[in-house]
Amino acid sequence: MPAPARTVETSRLLWRTRGEHWDYEFICVPEIPALPAWLTTLEAMLGDADAGAGELRYGLLEVDGRGREAPRAFAYVAARFLDPARRDWTGRRVQHFAVWFPPIPPEEVEALPAAVPADWHLRVLDGLAATYGSSEVFGLPEEAIRAWKRSHQESRAASAMALVKRTPPVALLEGEAASSDQEARWKRGATIKKKSPEPAREVSLVVAGGRRGGVRRGFGCFTALVMMLVAVHQLMACGAAVHLG
Repeated sequence: MPAPARTVETSRLLWRTRGEHWDYEFICVPEIPALPAWLTTLEAMLGDADAGAGELRYGLLEVDGRGREAPRAFAYVAARFLDPARRDWTGRRVQHFAVWFPPIPPEEVEALPAAVPADWHLRVLDGLAATYGSSEVFGLPEEAIRAWKRSHQESRAASAMALVKRTPPVALLEGEAASSDQEARWKRGATIKKKSPEPAREVSLVVAGGRRGGVRRGFGCFTALVMMLVAVHQLMACGAAVHLG
């Protein structure tokens, strides 16, 4: 695989997890590929995975261009796993749902089990320690969560995502070739098909509404003009009759 695939950047990372006091949310969504929503896609990738089994997934996400362009396929690796150290306020181990879209051609997807370290997700989790693992995200106090809306303009989730997006790229260092046991942990998923984001609805509605409104206004003006001419004609006819009388 190309060397860039050994570096995980947040622009290609999907991550859903929880904090010590807040429930499960997305703390990172990728810019490449881009989707309007990610929950159903994540469920298709990892919904039936056992967080404690150490299973790894890989496959393709196909994004439909909605007729403007041909569908694009993106290779991915995914893992649902338990945090080695973090627990929530009740003492339950924290789960992570992680998906990485390495910058490789989709036709190379079958090479992923041999090329990606089996602990890639744990290495990325270590890289997230300074952002996700901070007191501003994972360890945010319950009192701060309750008071957030009163003292902040942006949502707490948006603030957490902005912090995590600043995570430096995580290098998956070269190591030994994957063993047969490691490769056996990988499971090929079915190709997932999704729609690309639609154009901004506000813009399309304004344009379409402007056209339809313009037609209606033109027809209304024409009707009013005709009625005015008819009224004027009737007034002139009445005036002529009065004058003749």
